[in-house]
Amino acid sequence: MNPLAVEFELTDPARFEPLRVVFDALREAKADDTFTEDHSGWLRYFDDAARSHFWWPTPEELARYWQLWEETPPAARWDHPALQHPWDFESMIEAFRNSEYDLVACERTAETTGRLTFVEHAFPFGGTGCMRALIECFGHRVTRDYDDPD
Repeated sequence: MNPLAVEFELTDPARFEPLRVVFDALREAKADDTFTEDHSGWLRYFDDAARSHFWWPTPEELARYWQLWEETPPAARWDHPALQHPWDFESMIEAFRNSEYDLVACERTAETTGRLTFVEHAFPFGGTGCMRALIECFGHRVTRDYDDPD
């Protein structure tokens, strides 16, 4: 299959290298199937600025979230304001772990642009949401996403 990509603008070129380092670690863990159930080891790749982009719910907040999820009619869940949160960190890592694609490369394509490349195994393959979350947590702006019809 042909590689697919999520392209992005490097809003701070100095933040590209930390993104590339974590991408390479995710690619290796995915290729070798060496993800563990405890995702705390991944935190070392993310500084405070990157971590701030994720939702870190308390157990109480999570319980309220799931209660509201169950109480909300299925058709309204995706638009309910109280159910809208950024990715939580562990869900992003799990999405990379469980998705049906190989990660290929995260590279600069020009001074202020980059591309995250992957090859899908199946369709549906799990989507690019976790890739977008990873790119955006390092402050970059997604400009083109294979998985986004707009």
